[in-house]
Amino acid sequence: MSRDPMNPFDEKKFSERLNQTINTNIDDVKERVSEAASKTKDKAGQMADTVSKKLEQQRENAAVGLGRVASTLHENAENVPGGPKVVDFTRSIADGMESTATYLREHDFSRMGEDVMTVCRKYPTQSLVGALVIGFLLGRSARR
Repeated sequence: MSRDPMNPFDEKKFSERLNQTINTNIDDVKERVSEAASKTKDKAGQMADTVSKKLEQQRENAAVGLGRVASTLHENAENVPGGPKVVDFTRSIADGMESTATYLREHDFSRMGEDVMTVCRKYPTQSLVGALVIGFLLGRSARR
């Protein structure tokens, strides 16, 4: 209490206690925000790992599937009607599929991204046209 009878509160002590309470509350909020950010970062890391594993699994599945289709095309190329040119064309498609399957088996997604960037830098016009065509086709398929 203050010694002044007109002002029974000690403003200095009150102000100090108020500031101390505010600072304590601010520190608590900072700690809670820090904990929440840490938990969120951990969860995001776990989700990224899960997505990465799923994508790797899908990459491997795609490689296996392409390899099977290429093998089937090679085995049945002689039975395709249309003569030797069609048989050769079928074999070249099968070779391309096998090459793609091998690429998928041997490269992870980060390496594939680097390869895409290299191609885009080497052939910027063709890359832009390809991206526009893919975007157009995706847009058309989404409307159906």
